[in-house]
Amino acid sequence: MALSTLWPTTSPHLSVIRLDFARSLILTRTVETLIHETSYDLRWVANEVTRIEREFKGAVNVTVRRDPVFGEALNTLNVRFRFCGVDHAS
Repeated sequence: MALSTLWPTTSPHLSVIRLDFARSLILTRTVETLIHETSYDLRWVANEVTRIEREFKGAVNVTVRRDPVFGEALNTLNVRFRFCGVDHAS
């Protein structure tokens, strides 16, 4: 929800956003479970990141880090962070 509050008028000095997608070490979920539980949210986050990049005219450096299971879930859902300079597994 915090991403939806980021606009040039509300956050004029914003320059960096870092998103870390990682499963809890305690809760090891399968790709299928992760997709089932988070597909809507992952798509929403990707759309918000795209909006932020557009609204800030590319002035915000967005970094997305993801563990391998999240990477597989994002690929399966065809969720992309189009404008990010970095989109890699950590």
